[in-house]
Amino acid sequence: MLAYLKQKFGRVLSLIIKEFHSVWRDKKSRSVIFLPPIMQLFIFSYAATLDITNIKLGILDYDNTEITREFTRQIKSSRYFSKIYNFKNHKELKKAIDEEKIRVGIFIENDFTKNYKTGNNPSIMVLSDGRRTNSSQIISSYISEIANNFSPLGQVKKSSTSPFFEVRNHYNPNLSYHLFIVASLMGILPMTAVVLLSSLSLAREKEMGTFDELLVLPFKTSEIIFGKVIVPLFFGLVNGVIILFLSRIFFKLPFEGSFLLFMGALSLFLTSVVGIGLFISSIFKTQQQAMLGVFVFMFPAIILSGYTSPIENITPEFLQHLTVLNPLRFFLVISKGIILKNMNFYYVSLNLLPIVIIAIITLTGAGWAFRAKLE
Repeated sequence: MLAYLKQKFGRVLSLIIKEFHSVWRDKKSRSVIFLPPIMQLFIFSYAATLDITNIKLGILDYDNTEITREFTRQIKSSRYFSKIYNFKNHKELKKAIDEEKIRVGIFIENDFTKNYKTGNNPSIMVLSDGRRTNSSQIISSYISEIANNFSPLGQVKKSSTSPFFEVRNHYNPNLSYHLFIVASLMGILPMTAVVLLSSLSLAREKEMGTFDELLVLPFKTSEIIFGKVIVPLFFGLVNGVIILFLSRIFFKLPFEGSFLLFMGALSLFLTSVVGIGLFISSIFKTQQQAMLGVFVFMFPAIILSGYTSPIENITPEFLQHLTVLNPLRFFLVISKGIILKNMNFYYVSLNLLPIVIIAIITLTGAGWAFRAKLE
């Protein structure tokens, strides 16, 4: 029995070593391991953010009093707005929005000061560009916040009739999108590298003519699958550690939870992704075809993961049910939970269970597709 296990382990180990050499010698495989995920970390963190800054704003002030000019000054002093344009009439304001010279416009009627002094709730019209739905809503909320806190110099802000309330944001007090995005990228970027490496694995064997040689060697299908899982999984975990290290240095990412729990969850998640990559690799003949298959998988997986918008917002509703097949959906909950709020093992395990089921299904599917090639 001991001799059999030793022989079995030796066969698998030789296959793993062979996979390491194959990946490192192949330029296409080597090029996707480290550099692209690191570049994507900085690109996504700085570019893919919902923070709207450097806004160009237009103002049409028909009242033009000291109070409305003070309101304009308070808008200018805000960190959100970089340039303020003053217009003389509606035509100029509309033209600036049409030509995208400004992102949003403010129209102040000529009775603003009068209504403000008499407490008649003066109104301000905000004209936003509906072609940019999300950014328009965010900018409008910025202006609303400034308007609600507006108080001319030398005057005490009139008490509001609305009930007082205080907002506190747990786990991300400043609502920094960097924290949300980087915590999500801890799953997305290692997944990208792993699915690319695993999808190129069998396709590379076919292109190099070593696939037939692999079939005649005394390996079982399970041993071949296991050997091809280990290498992408190893590089994926190394990627995860590098990305976490860089995020702590450059983005001041907090890490409130257990590092070992996070790495264990990441290992199971990447195992499920390897199964998807091997399944893609087994049904395509060339590396170029396999890479196209990866892109077909990657974009829906990211969109249906809750990264770009909450799962509850996805329409039609049947797509929400479809997300249970996506391991990234569950790992993003784990990643943000462990990193930002110290999620305990119980809640992590609730999200790990679907990932384990998906891993079993994907690896079984990869083994089935590989055996189909043998017949």
